[in-house]
Amino acid sequence: MLELNPLDVLNKRKLEYLPFHFSKVKVSDNDRYDYKMEDWIKSKLNGRYSIGQYPAVDTDNKFKVSTYVAFEEQKELTYFMLACPFLRRT
Repeated sequence: MLELNPLDVLNKRKLEYLPFHFSKVKVSDNDRYDYKMEDWIKSKLNGRYSIGQYPAVDTDNKFKVSTYVAFEEQKELTYFMLACPFLRRT
């Protein structure tokens, strides 16, 4: 049986901004991200999330744009970091 997520039905699951109470992690050092990662989040997790590009300061004190993924619930961030196969492991 198909289970519907109310946040998906109301189109309120993915946020276009980053609320201050979300837990975030940098997933790449450039302004591109893999859409497979977003599909994985949609299929495996249930809470609200945000994917966006935000400025950051690198070691040379220059601004650069990095891609961040943020989740409302800390446990979803933990699961994402442990289980998502599309994160680059270095």
